[in-house]
Amino acid sequence: MTVVGIIDEITAWARAEICEKVKLKMPPEDDENNGAHYEYQTVTPACFSLFVPSKDKLPPSVLSPIPSLCVRVLEGEDDLTVNNGRITVEFAFSTWSTGTHGQDILYPDENDHSTMKQWTGQEAEAYFKANANGWRDAWNWIDVALRAIESTLTINGIEIDRSAGVKFYPFKEQESIPDFYPFWFTGIQFKVNRPLIRNIPEIQDLL
Repeated sequence: MTVVGIIDEITAWARAEICEKVKLKMPPEDDENNGAHYEYQTVTPACFSLFVPSKDKLPPSVLSPIPSLCVRVLEGEDDLTVNNGRITVEFAFSTWSTGTHGQDILYPDENDHSTMKQWTGQEAEAYFKANANGWRDAWNWIDVALRAIESTLTINGIEIDRSAGVKFYPFKEQESIPDFYPFWFTGIQFKVNRPLIRNIPEIQDLL
């Protein structure tokens, strides 16, 4: 399979198995109040290949470039002695959260304490507390992605190199975690295998 084909297949899989499993906060168009007073809106995160487009280049079905997952190829290598190649793939996650809104708060159901219910109503809609807990959205989403990756052997027919393991991390600048509040960025890295089929004239002449 070509590199472009692998990117397309992994992106399609990530959209279905990781993005469509969650709803995350979307930044408002006009955020003068730092997210405190606006219509609470959650969306299914978008899934992009290689680059996250700017707002003016978004597909019609995508409302915002954040929250999103971007499928990136970091590097690849082909082993010509065994006709096999490996590609290092990164999932780059971006989320947005300015703090705790009323709808974020869950409480036990009166009839079934094992079930949690969302706080609703006018009081919940008016509630907002600015804080730095937005990182929880990013890392909860990482957990969803890790379960998806680690629970399968192949991604749309593309074999995961399980011997290479899976890395996950916050994005860093100069070895430190930057403060981009209220935006939060995390990543997952793993490797996939691809068989190589090459016609080498020198070998073909010997066959």
